[in-house]
Amino acid sequence: MARLVAFMFEMHQPRRTRPLSPRALLDRMREGPRASYDSQLDAQVFGRVTSRCYAPASRILSAAASRGFAFSFSPSGVWIEQAREHAREVLQELRRSVEAGAEPIAQPYYHGVSPLLSDLDEMEQQLEAQADAVESEFGVRPRAAEATEMLYNDEIGRAMRRAGFGLALTEGAERVLGWRSPNYLYMSRAGIPILMRNYRLSDDVAFRFSERSWDQYPLTAEKYASWIAASPGDVVFVAMDIETFGEHHWRETGILDFLEALPRALEDAGVEAVGVSEAARRLTPADYVDVPPWDTISWADVEKDPSAWAGSEEQARALALYEEVGSYARAVGGELLVHWRYLGMSDNFYYMSTKRGPSGAVHDYFSPYKDPLAAYTSYLHSLLSLYADVLRAYSSGVERYAPRLRTPPRLSFVVRSPEGDSLLRTLDDLRRCLLECPSAMAGHLNGDLQSWVRHVFLWDRLAEELEAASRARDPVRAALSALGRLVPAK
Repeated sequence: MARLVAFMFEMHQPRRTRPLSPRALLDRMREGPRASYDSQLDAQVFGRVTSRCYAPASRILSAAASRGFAFSFSPSGVWIEQAREHAREVLQELRRSVEAGAEPIAQPYYHGVSPLLSDLDEMEQQLEAQADAVESEFGVRPRAAEATEMLYNDEIGRAMRRAGFGLALTEGAERVLGWRSPNYLYMSRAGIPILMRNYRLSDDVAFRFSERSWDQYPLTAEKYASWIAASPGDVVFVAMDIETFGEHHWRETGILDFLEALPRALEDAGVEAVGVSEAARRLTPADYVDVPPWDTISWADVEKDPSAWAGSEEQARALALYEEVGSYARAVGGELLVHWRYLGMSDNFYYMSTKRGPSGAVHDYFSPYKDPLAAYTSYLHSLLSLYADVLRAYSSGVERYAPRLRTPPRLSFVVRSPEGDSLLRTLDDLRRCLLECPSAMAGHLNGDLQSWVRHVFLWDRLAEELEAASRARDPVRAALSALGRLVPAK
């Protein structure tokens, strides 16, 4: 039977974009990207949730931590930003908890769709940015990490390991575990240990606590602690949104009393509460788990996959366009890159979901839009407006920015050769292929490469230089010379 329990509380609030309207369009034209956000609504929501949930729940947890109750919490960087602005007392309570042993967890700073992009370096950068924010705010650097909404596959695990984290957190999905229980530490094929959420025990509180038709209603702290104590395995990993306590279930349901009574009930049941890293340190992995990219898991919806953000045609289109804009935004950097990252928050894609049934009901509960189409059209307005800003900045300094551009796969150039296909995504890739496969590249200097440089890199001068090179006696050498003049080798 399990004698360890690891609680983790998710903390995130989005920066909401304004619904599409003539006023929103006009303000965006006059004021730029900042006018895309509904800052007034954000402040109202954060203030309401603070009074109902963040403030009382953080006080309860801080008091429990001072008496030895260990727990973990995972704040997005965007949540920390808003808490600094609207709820500094909550941050103070969390600092007291950390001083008493609570463990902060890393997640992508913007709680965004970066784990779903073709390149995971954006996710790595956001994990590191959030870890910096956590260290600045709470004085300790996270050792464990989760991707947004516990998205996970082995490539994500490798990215977390490269970023220096020693533990990955994700969902205990049956299609991955098979007959095995989530109540053990596992090792991934990516070489990073994994702790997998017990979603049944988590959802007993997060979703069913105030459901009067539930056959276990009412749920008391003592009953819940006995369920954890009776669970087979080494450790029960319970994770839920912190808004469970006072926002999703109001104070009148008894949810805050439940939270306050839980540490003592667990102690009486013989269950020790630990942080997730402490659980991993004390346990030996029971087995390996394989999660290939085509079977990515998450904690969202009954499907427990990426379909909450990429399951419909509209979501897939928005995600592809978002990645395309990001290629140029990352080349330009600065404030425009920050705005691109805000627009990548998973909430924006979550609102577009067209799911029905239990999953659809949850999406509708959180969405501020009247329907998924309104969410989609409003988002495209914000994203395309930003795209125009990014391209204006990019084209004004194309000689500086084009060498930084890394195209998404769908805008990349495919070179066919007897040795196999090569995918060109950067100008460095172009230089390398000219050197390594000159015979194949000679055939592509018939206008294809020039068109790619002109229409994707938006660099007319380089396209003209490559056009002139195509007429030389040795086109490949001439093309390399043109690149050398305009794009110095790194």
